[in-house]
Amino acid sequence: MNEFTLALEPTLKPVFSKSAVTAATRDYPNNSHDLFYALIHISEHYAVLPTAYRFLKQHFQEAHQEYAAHFSAKYSPASLTALLKHTSSEHPYPLPATALNACLVQYAPIYFTELGWLAGITQTVTNQTPLVVGLMATYLRLTAGKQGIAASREIYHAHLLADGIALPALHTLAFTKQADVGDEIFDFAAIQLALAQFPRVFLPEILGFSLSYCQTLSLPEQFFPDADETKLPSFITSRSNKRKQELSHITAIIKIYLGEFNQQADDLWQRIQSGFWLHQQQTAVCDHRITTLLHAELSPRQAVEKLLAKLMPNAIGHHGKIRLGSRTLDEWFKETPFKSANFLASLLHSPYVDRAKPEHSKLLQLFEFNGPMFGVLDDNGKVILQNWLLSELNPGLTQGKKHKTANYKVGLKSISTDSAPKQQPITDAQQDHSDVAQNSYANLSNRELYFYLVNNDLYPEVLHTAKNRVSRVLVIAKIFNRLPFRRYSHQAFEDYIKSLYQHEVGTYKPLNKNPKLSKNAYAWGIEQFAPTILTDGSWLQGIQQLDYYPSHSIGALLHKIYQDEIGNGILEQNHPHIYQELLSSLGIKLPPIYTKEFVNHIGFLDSAFDIPVYLMAISKFPSAFLPELLGLNMAIEISGLGNVYLRLSEELKFWGINPAIVDVHTSIDNLSSGHSALAIKAIQTYLDGVAACYGEDIMQTHWRRIYTGYCSLQTASKHFKFSLIGQYLLKRPRANNQN
Repeated sequence: MNEFTLALEPTLKPVFSKSAVTAATRDYPNNSHDLFYALIHISEHYAVLPTAYRFLKQHFQEAHQEYAAHFSAKYSPASLTALLKHTSSEHPYPLPATALNACLVQYAPIYFTELGWLAGITQTVTNQTPLVVGLMATYLRLTAGKQGIAASREIYHAHLLADGIALPALHTLAFTKQADVGDEIFDFAAIQLALAQFPRVFLPEILGFSLSYCQTLSLPEQFFPDADETKLPSFITSRSNKRKQELSHITAIIKIYLGEFNQQADDLWQRIQSGFWLHQQQTAVCDHRITTLLHAELSPRQAVEKLLAKLMPNAIGHHGKIRLGSRTLDEWFKETPFKSANFLASLLHSPYVDRAKPEHSKLLQLFEFNGPMFGVLDDNGKVILQNWLLSELNPGLTQGKKHKTANYKVGLKSISTDSAPKQQPITDAQQDHSDVAQNSYANLSNRELYFYLVNNDLYPEVLHTAKNRVSRVLVIAKIFNRLPFRRYSHQAFEDYIKSLYQHEVGTYKPLNKNPKLSKNAYAWGIEQFAPTILTDGSWLQGIQQLDYYPSHSIGALLHKIYQDEIGNGILEQNHPHIYQELLSSLGIKLPPIYTKEFVNHIGFLDSAFDIPVYLMAISKFPSAFLPELLGLNMAIEISGLGNVYLRLSEELKFWGINPAIVDVHTSIDNLSSGHSALAIKAIQTYLDGVAACYGEDIMQTHWRRIYTGYCSLQTASKHFKFSLIGQYLLKRPRANNQN
């Protein structure tokens, strides 16, 4: 087992102080709708993490209890093969083709958060771990091409919109509060989002969850098995084809994982099965919910009661002079609880209803053109009202039909439509606590804080301090830097970047004599940069959060940069791995970055941790600091172009030091189509969006924030640069003795 795999130690658990757990319990009750919203906005709601952890523990416990009969006690290749046989069979009770779009409305929260648990699987702490790199490769294959996550979500919206169904945007409260979408649906979606917050803590469960995902048909495919007749959208079916192709890869990763931790294999196998059966359970529960909803139409009375419940809150105050029986309509509507049976009985016996010819009732005419309530009801609402009148006064003419619900099988379970899974609350006693307090993190130096930010999935409460450190750097950067031009325009910005680049290229002169620095000096410098370069790409490691925002197109550009930084699922192309190879070639042996031994390494300057602490800290808040992050990213990408890196590569070669880490940045950061070009496009796209929504003045304000972010790299690195120079001058006589 290599040292990087040890970062996946199976006993890892998050540390929460008692005060954090108490606050999370108070502010974020165990409600899947609220939890879903908080996790979509995790940059602002990171205090929800104790609730998210408890929520997952609860669901894994329930899945284990409910499917205990299907668990195998010990791991063997045969037991894994047996688990793979539990695939979705043909749905015994398919939905009618006319219910497709209603089904897609229900399914949207699940679909929109699919694969969220793998989007950030590769973090700084694990980006050199072959197992995790393999999972990242699976994620990239599943989301590649035109059916990528954001694009697929837009197609989903467009498909429904073509039928007149406008879903709220995913990041809004309106999406979370959709009353017609069941709690079970948001439960499933919240699980998918919560898993993303604990990639190491729940790695065995994530492996099992991913295995079930890859071998299980999506609910729309189960509901509508005849895709041609139903015209099931290709964005659904194409995703399933990709899933099947990844089964062998997930299976191989599980085998390797259990082989790496052989002594704990049986315990880990239990956890993998819990993840597998949790996905199966959630699929079954949501199947139950959607099937019940779409197969069992409401009775005319139930439908009109539901319609009234929707209309009443906005009707109160407008009907104080209109009487029904002995009371005004406002008096009826204000009554708590509203007695719908009494109200409807009074309405049936009022002058508004023609009992002989109910379809000609004055009640219906109120909602027609020129009627006093025109526009209050859409066509569907008018049909509901007429159906109710007909059902009460002339049942033979009722347009709606009542259907009986039925028992049906989903996977291995038989679920009755009048039953629901019972929850057994997990108590705080079952959750790990610590007396670590936020102010303890606030007092740490950057060297000390580095450990907690590398391991932030285990120490979530460090995020409060991280946000404060970011704000401190940005305040200094704003105070001590002037804008390069008075008013932003795309042309002015492009000219500015080109001038910087041309200056760098223009000052480059090929090496024609011995470098000024010795080989020892370079080796020492490479060691000092290890805390930073071993976290290369870290400033973008949380960028997947933007997938859920309207800014997802900007997130896609930044995610492309991040994928390149960490190797696109190929370990040999991973920048920290390339740097690790460089360190090894120079005989520099460092402890793994996730250990306290690394930050305590006596060879490091204290200031060597300033840059990576800032980069890792800002990565946790991509939505809150998006303008600043765009500027910071620009500064990082353009710094790899021109004189500095070209000359550095030649000097390293002179001393026989592999310049691969320098050359890869010189190449991939290019201004034509590389990271610098993507960084420019991301900034321009962002500012175009701000200008279109909020106007020119607000756009200029956001440009100021972007430029502050651009300057923040220099602010965060200033102390380190001076320390390097100072320490080099002290070491120079000794360093120059060699070569």
